[in-house]
Amino acid sequence: MWLRYQRRLLGMPRLQFPLLNRSLEVALGQRLLDVCEAHGIPMDAACGGFAACNTCRVCIIEGELSPLEESEEPFLDRPDQRLACQAYVVGDLCLNLDPGA
Repeated sequence: MWLRYQRRLLGMPRLQFPLLNRSLEVALGQRLLDVCEAHGIPMDAACGGFAACNTCRVCIIEGELSPLEESEEPFLDRPDQRLACQAYVVGDLCLNLDPGA
């Protein structure tokens, strides 16, 4: 309990990728695509991170990211999906990679 409180005070949310058996702590406000690239999470970004494809799509299991950008909407099939190139870490998060074709 105390460790969770300390992480929140320090702005260090925990990201969990259960299908990859990976968990990491990151600073608040980081772009999810950058976090994944920095920590070796296998995420593609065919458009270079400009919200022009859906190869960096993720599925949120629990938690939330920054508010949905209008530019993401054409690339999402469900409300629990986001584009990692447009989403920023705002708290603890559990997610799976869910790339489109």
